[in-house]
Amino acid sequence: MKFYEYSISKDPKYLVVFLHGYGANGQNLITLADDFAEVLPQAFYLSPNAIEPWEGRFPNAYQWFSLYEKDQRKSLEKLSNEIKNANKILQNFLNEQLTRFKLKHRELILIGFSQGSMMANYQAMISDQQLAGVISFSGKIIEPTSIGEQIISKTKTCLIHGQDDSVLDFDNFLEAQKILTKLQIPFESHGLDNLDHAIDLRGINIAKHFIKSITK
Repeated sequence: MKFYEYSISKDPKYLVVFLHGYGANGQNLITLADDFAEVLPQAFYLSPNAIEPWEGRFPNAYQWFSLYEKDQRKSLEKLSNEIKNANKILQNFLNEQLTRFKLKHRELILIGFSQGSMMANYQAMISDQQLAGVISFSGKIIEPTSIGEQIISKTKTCLIHGQDDSVLDFDNFLEAQKILTKLQIPFESHGLDNLDHAIDLRGINIAKHFIKSITK
């Protein structure tokens, strides 16, 4: 997996990995590293391209898994194997990078947007060790148990979602709150008014505050 990186630390104590959305690329989120380095300078920041070329066929655009088949949106049942495969590849990548920096899972923070946030939440649940934290921008939670896998870890999560999201409806945020409550996964949640499918300064500041709280 090709990835983009940013660091101001020669001896990182944390690894922060950005997971971009459907049809984007790693460059799309690595620009946020400069903001987060203000509160966590002792981290190494990575933003990989997702594992497949985007089915929309734009150049330098990628997806973690396909959403369509013959112009029809796939059901969760049809997505099951793709989601599991994508997360296995991501899991291997994360383990390689943790080994590279001699860090533990408890020193890993995942930050996802849209489809990338689906991956981040799923990844945290199937990890055999608890992560430092997950930040989910404009996402949706897919429970591993719904597609035949186990929930192993319960990592503290920060949900951030625009109330006017036209891509992943705000109902996904409300559903995520219910799922995390049911699973007894610790979380905080922030629904932002007048925000579509995007990350704004409010969301960045909320995420920075969350990072400070989990890296004290």
